[in-house]
Amino acid sequence: MKKPTTLFFMCFLFSIAIFAQERNCSTMENLEYRKQQDPGLELRMAQIEAFTQTQIQQMENNRIDGSIITLPVVVHVLYRNSTENISVAQIQSQLDVLNEDFRRTNPDADNTWSQAADTQIEFCLASIDPNGNATSGITRKSTTRQDWGTTDDMKKSSQGGVNPWNTSEYLNMWIVPKMTSGGNTILGYAQFPGGNAATDGVVMAYNYFGRVGNVSAPFDGGRTTTHEVGHYLNLRHIWGDANCGNDFVSDTPTHQTSNGGCPTGRVSCGSADMVQNYMDYTNDSCMDLFTTGQKNRMRAVLNAGGARRSLALSEKCGGSTTTPTCNDGVQNGTETGVDCGGSSCQPCQTGSQYCSAQGNSVNDEYISRVQLGTINKASGAQSYSDFTATSTNLTKANNYTVTVTPTWTGTSYNEGYAVWIDYNQDGDFTDSGEQVWSRSASKTSPVSGSFTIPTSATLGETRMRVAMKYNAIPTSCERFSYGEVEDYTVNIVNGGNSGGDTTVSLSITFDNYPEETSWAILDGGTTVASGGTYGSQPDGSTLNIDVNLPAGCYALVVRDVYGDGICCSYGNGSYTLKAGTTTLASGGSFTSSQTTNFCVGGASRGLGTVTSSTDDLFTLYPNPTKQALNIALNGLEAQSYQISNMLGQIVMKGVFTETINVSELNDGMYIIQLNIGEKTKVKRFIKQ
Repeated sequence: MKKPTTLFFMCFLFSIAIFAQERNCSTMENLEYRKQQDPGLELRMAQIEAFTQTQIQQMENNRIDGSIITLPVVVHVLYRNSTENISVAQIQSQLDVLNEDFRRTNPDADNTWSQAADTQIEFCLASIDPNGNATSGITRKSTTRQDWGTTDDMKKSSQGGVNPWNTSEYLNMWIVPKMTSGGNTILGYAQFPGGNAATDGVVMAYNYFGRVGNVSAPFDGGRTTTHEVGHYLNLRHIWGDANCGNDFVSDTPTHQTSNGGCPTGRVSCGSADMVQNYMDYTNDSCMDLFTTGQKNRMRAVLNAGGARRSLALSEKCGGSTTTPTCNDGVQNGTETGVDCGGSSCQPCQTGSQYCSAQGNSVNDEYISRVQLGTINKASGAQSYSDFTATSTNLTKANNYTVTVTPTWTGTSYNEGYAVWIDYNQDGDFTDSGEQVWSRSASKTSPVSGSFTIPTSATLGETRMRVAMKYNAIPTSCERFSYGEVEDYTVNIVNGGNSGGDTTVSLSITFDNYPEETSWAILDGGTTVASGGTYGSQPDGSTLNIDVNLPAGCYALVVRDVYGDGICCSYGNGSYTLKAGTTTLASGGSFTSSQTTNFCVGGASRGLGTVTSSTDDLFTLYPNPTKQALNIALNGLEAQSYQISNMLGQIVMKGVFTETINVSELNDGMYIIQLNIGEKTKVKRFIKQ
């Protein structure tokens, strides 16, 4: 039995000379990620495509010119510093670029391509928020995270990002410090029509957004956003994400692949490339047009019956609003802060400047030097600074001590500190009992207290938030509310007291590949018991193992060599670890390994760190490569290989060797498949 090989519908990576960045390859990769998360997406997109083609045919036959459609935009800025907290001017410059590019009023427009078109689509910063209040159309959130990747974390408050405003009424844009994928810098990515409303919108790195302020050449003209909004309105890359591929537009010439720089006059697939098209990867200064066919395709999703029709009908750029004032306690109108800045309110001032203006002397570091101390269970205290993004176990019924040791400069302070745990794992901290600890502030003396993990807490991974609340005194100088210090990923586990049992029973039901499964019980870094792999064990069989342990705390690690766990694609495997009738650990659905901390003999555990190995069965290097592709296998032996291009055509195959000569392949992206026993595993590589 072979596991099916998945050949993703992906775009080519194209290294742009000097800058070695792609304008965007992540939109297509993100599409494949969404398809994996949402099995119904492909069908919905196929239905949207059928509707689009019908609409385009009607437009061509009946010469429907349409009317101007204005789309309300909200911009969510996630930043770590003042450079990344881009200005209103930079944001407005991007709106200006969008309106110029989509209306064909861009100053660099020329007559090189007769099919260049005014799409009759415009954009405005929303003036009404989802609650009906006036807004600037901009939200801002401070973060400590730099790289946001391309799996939509920036769109989720539970991951430190910002939840979208109603995506049927607003075009949501997220601006982040940085994005990388596979080691490559990503300028931006978008969600096609038909995807999950909770993640709908476009994302750009701060220095590729707009044409003034903190922008980086050669992508400093706002065309990254023009490109991504094109995707958002259902445009594909002009090369169709394949050699001489199909972008579903009749009046764009076929391209062999993407173009970087500005190679005007380049010929591929029998015609001149339209390197000036916004849906290529060329430099911002090179781009200047959408075609009539692209216009029709975008307007089809905005027309009656289209997937984004409700957005086209949104009136969030105008209408009845609550008139903003400079004392209503919200940032609205043209304000750049709460009740300050903009054209109507007094300038925004903070810290010592503002308090000095009020005749008070306050050091503006009075809130910037609070440091949290320790959270521990009696002994083995662990500093917050030691926490990582990996899971930290909190055991039901255990009592934990919180100690905060502040170092707080300045002369004014009050309020205090707090800890929340999302016990029911619903993504927020608003439910009863989820604020587990709070204390009044102390400027210099440690404050301590304890909390107990209730037995009603939901088992599994959730979040713990540690925050401080602070107000300057006098309050006429500054007002602050809870300031988040950090969120930690924690894992709620069963009780840490096994009732005195020191014999544990491990029961493993294997999937169809017992030869991949192993386990170990660790005491700190020392293995005290282990077993596997189980090549002689029948598929689907159950194995029971008893292990005698001294009273204490341990970690059970269950591993799968191939990296697909023991449930549920290839058999319904599972495991449980018990002490008497008490279940200490259980699972089956994981990737390379699953680790659970447990205690026996009445012992209890403080906070421990769970580490997971990565799913990396083999490694390719160098990647990209010009001549030889080297393969390092981890844990298994491969019998043969085959290499396919992005159209799924096999271009090389043979008996597996650790070095494969790929010098005769054309430049581009390929997929190598290794045949490992009865299974296959694939990775991508680039031939330069």
